[in-house]
Amino acid sequence: MISYKILWIDDDQAILESAGRLFRQHPWTLCTAAKADDARELLLRETFAVVVADQGLQAATGVDILEFAKARAPTTTRILLTGGVEMSVIEQAVNRGHVFRFVTKPWNNDQLVVDIAKAIEHHKLKMAESSLLREITLQNRKYEQLTSGLEQLVNERTVTAERSKVEVEKQLTNLRELVRFIKDLSNLTSPDELMGLIRKEVRAFHDVRPPVLGYVDAERGPMLLYFHGKQAIAHLARVIWSNRSRIRSGEEEDRNYLMSEFGRTFLNKVLAVPLKRRAAAGDHETEPPATLFFEHALADEGVDRFLSFISERLQPLSIALDRILLDLHLKYTSRQWESTFDGIKDPIAVIDRDFTVVNANRHFCSDLDANRIAGRPCHQILASSESMCRGCPVPTTLTTGKPQKGQIRRGNRIYEVLSYPIRLHDNLISTSFINHYVDVTEARELDGRMVQNEKMAAIGLLAGNIAHELNNPLTGIRSLAQVLLAELPPGQLHDDINEVERAAGRSQKIIENLLDFSRGGTEERQVRISLNEIVRRTLPMLKTAIREHRSEILLCEQEGEIRVEPHLMQQVVFNLVNNACQAMKDPGTITIETDIEEGKCRLHVKDTGVGIPSEIIESIFEPFFTTKEKGQGTGLGLSMSRQVIEKFGGDIAVESQVGQGTHFTVCLPLVGIVAESASRTEKRAGA
Repeated sequence: MISYKILWIDDDQAILESAGRLFRQHPWTLCTAAKADDARELLLRETFAVVVADQGLQAATGVDILEFAKARAPTTTRILLTGGVEMSVIEQAVNRGHVFRFVTKPWNNDQLVVDIAKAIEHHKLKMAESSLLREITLQNRKYEQLTSGLEQLVNERTVTAERSKVEVEKQLTNLRELVRFIKDLSNLTSPDELMGLIRKEVRAFHDVRPPVLGYVDAERGPMLLYFHGKQAIAHLARVIWSNRSRIRSGEEEDRNYLMSEFGRTFLNKVLAVPLKRRAAAGDHETEPPATLFFEHALADEGVDRFLSFISERLQPLSIALDRILLDLHLKYTSRQWESTFDGIKDPIAVIDRDFTVVNANRHFCSDLDANRIAGRPCHQILASSESMCRGCPVPTTLTTGKPQKGQIRRGNRIYEVLSYPIRLHDNLISTSFINHYVDVTEARELDGRMVQNEKMAAIGLLAGNIAHELNNPLTGIRSLAQVLLAELPPGQLHDDINEVERAAGRSQKIIENLLDFSRGGTEERQVRISLNEIVRRTLPMLKTAIREHRSEILLCEQEGEIRVEPHLMQQVVFNLVNNACQAMKDPGTITIETDIEEGKCRLHVKDTGVGIPSEIIESIFEPFFTTKEKGQGTGLGLSMSRQVIEKFGGDIAVESQVGQGTHFTVCLPLVGIVAESASRTEKRAGA
């Protein structure tokens, strides 16, 4: 820590001692002088931060001493000590001694300490100011030395700047031309346009002919693009050009290649400039780089200038050609995929997680414009439904992330749907799905018919065995009964034997109906037959199914005839009655009724079963639609029944209420009336 010196000048020894006692408590060094000469001596010998002088000295005034201190050390802070303040003394102290403070006797110790501290701070500022002034002076001298030869330096720099300005303007012009060239490249969409721009750029070089561009087209292969007049013509290269990637000037290999391809003589030299390309999908490592061939008559200096010009444009040219060829490659690949997908006869669609169609082939939407597909749900396009198709496998695919299979219906067609998840960037979450729809309607119908034929074949075999095993004993029973009837006189025994003979006849009739039913469409012919007769033939085969229920058989009194194939109509009656029995889990009532109205012969089959929900009642006639458990039905019964009825010019309708039952009505054209039935109503209670 710096200890600042204070010089106190006073001819009163008591004053000096009092000041000494006061400053002992502060980090200052006090020097005292009782005479003016002693004070001048100390000022010449030492440097003080503060000088305090009493105005009333004997040999000189305090102002004289302070004036001397100012001349000796301008940075010293000066304080005048006086017993009374006179205006003339103040003026002299300010003008001659530049006094910092006036201290009157007697002084206040605290105030004096404050004044001395401020005087020391003032001294510090003066010292800093003096140091800064010296530094500024030194710097000014250096600046004077530096500026002494400034005029010559400025002249030299001016000449250099003028030359640089010309060079910069030249570079700026070239840069502007390059920026303009790059902007023009960004708007090009074909190699023809690219060649037109290159031709325009090299027009300033009069000894350079329009270029030839060799490139590989993803669809057509190696191509040579050249100018015939102002028109760009694409020529399929017979032989591939050199695959070297360096610039070649005046080499015979390039000249001979062009002569061979174009069948003319190239009198001038050929400059070959390869364009670097980023490898696209399908590129081969041996594929040559796209190359610009320039025929020219330039001297060596002109070749260097042309190469410098073309080299500045080489990278943007390569990028532009790469972009154009990549775009052509993508379009070609897209057309390939579209042709591939459209060539598949099955509907195929790409859908996202919200069931929105992203893309689809023409078989998916053959009835719709392709622009009306994107953004619409697949179930709305495929099935005209506002909700997801029943049996769609996409939710399961979404949950499991694995391919799934399901079945949906589109009108009267059945499709097997194969759903495959698509993942991008190794993401575990499927972003979209490919749905492949395979029409299995005919296959399913064929399977169902095969199952039905196998059932009918089994019934036929069973019926044949039954007929073979039962007809012989029934014939014997009936023959014996007829013999007994001829021998017995009328009476109770005669009546009993007559009943045995009729029962045997009914049994043979039942076997005959069963054989007709199981024989199927072997004759494939339509006949006139009473609807009541068809019902009578079919009911004996349903006794087991009807046994648990109360049945009401209401046959029309008039025997209305229809033109049908009897065995097919028996199958219709069999399916309707059998379905009615299966719909009643508990014993219920089944009603079978026929009537004639407005030229139509109608069959009614009613049950008191569980009924059909409204949301599926429109689907019950679709092939393979069934609500039965696996193994209890194929879903073909009602579908086949409707086909048979429509084949004979009729129709079938259904009415149902959940929990109350179902009513099927079959209408067929009436072709005639044979006779009236003996009895119209038959009621049977379940066992």
